[in-house]
Parts: sequence; C-alpha cells; structure tokens
Amino acid sequence: MINQCSSLINSFRNRSVVFLFILLICSGCSKKEPSYFPLSNGYKWRYDVLLETRDGIQRQKYILNNLGKSELDGTQVYLRESLDGTVLFYLDSNEGIYYLGSINDKKIESEFNSDKQLVIPKPHVTNTKWEQSTTTKLLKKTGPPQKTVFEIFAKVDLEARIESLDEVVIVPAGRFKNCMKITMSGSSFKDAGNYVGLTLVNVEQTSWYAEGVGLIKMERIETTKSDALDKGTLLIELADFETD
Repeated sequence: MINQCSSLINSFRNRSVVFLFILLICSGCSKKEPSYFPLSNGYKWRYDVLLETRDGIQRQKYILNNLGKSELDGTQVYLRESLDGTVLFYLDSNEGIYYLGSINDKKIESEFNSDKQLVIPKPHVTNTKWEQSTTTKLLKKTGPPQKTVFEIFAKVDLEARIESLDEVVIVPAGRFKNCMKITMSGSSFKDAGNYVGLTLVNVEQTSWYAEGVGLIKMERIETTKSDALDKGTLLIELADFETD
C-alpha cells in the first residue's frame, strides 16, 4: 500500500511538472503577437485582381512566393518573388514590418529600387497611426491617336491607421476571422499638363490581413476633379494560399 501511494504521489508530481511546463510555454506564446505578414520560406499566395480604369475592366492573376532570408547591406531581410520575376525585400524589426524595395533580374539593367515603407507596425494596437507615401497607378486613359496613353503620376502622402483587429472577411480563398483592417487616405494637387491641367488627386486604400496568412484583400480608389481622368479602382482578393 505504501509503495502504491508513493507511486501515485510521484506520478502526480510528474504530471504537475509537465502541466507547469505546458502552462509556461502557453504563457510565453500568448505574449507573442500573431503574424499578419508571414515571411518564412514556403508560403505561396495567388490573388484575383480586378482593375478598372477609363479604358475599362481588366481581370488578372497575381502570384507571390516567399523565398526566405537573405542579407542586404549586412542586414537580415526577407524576400518575396512575384510572377514576373520581381523580388521584394522586407525587414522585420521591433517597430514593424517594412517594405524596403525591389529588384527584377529579368531586366537588361537590373537595379535595386528603394522605397522603404512601414507595412504593419508593432505592437498591433487599434488606432495606431503612421505616415506613408504612394504614387498613383490607376489614373490613365488611352486616347486618340491609338496607343497614346494619358496618365497621372502623382505622389500622395497618406495617413495610415489600424482601424480594427476583429474583422470578418470573405474572399474566394474562404472566410477569415479576427483580421486586421488598415486604412490609408490622402490627397495632393498635381499639374498633369494640358490634357488635364491642375487637379486635386485623392487616394483611399483599405487592406485586410489574416493571422498566419497575410494580405487577403485590398481595395484602392484613386480620384481627381478632372472629368478626363476622374477615377481608377483596384480590387485584390486572395484566391489560394499554400504553405510547406
């Protein structure tokens, strides 16, 4: 009987140690913030793209692959490659995830195009704000004579904000809960020449990120006060997601 009691006590102690160990691990994990922008090797995304300009509607596909870690000027960075061979560089720091720039080896004279931008700040707190700049991409029109393209390239400073951390989003890839919603907006005056003249350019963008997946949806709208190039919209939705 004494031996049986000792065995039970030791078993209980061992289970207590295991339980305490698991509890400590879980406590440590609970303090780690969820990854809304996975950078590890083996992730692959396929997006459906809907682009609408004054030329009409275009439907496209966009594919991204994580390539893992590398070094840029002695700093550890993470790489992503798009379908056209463009490699995107990202930095994961205590302040957040930064997009550093890109390079395309398929070009005859490939060079690194630097464009450091904060993508997602840390910590993840609702109403966190930061500044970001962008260049308009959707304000274009092909007019007479044929293949003459009219475009407005305007640099616009945006105010970005984490609006929510509990969004529910449905895209072709499925239904995602507890998503981060980031909104951006800003405006700038641009002299676009004789075709358009001086006009006010406005940019609004909303992005949703899912835990462990990354970007699942993005809506962007660019508008002006000019009737000639008044609006362009872009919708990106996650169609498929894979990880090794």
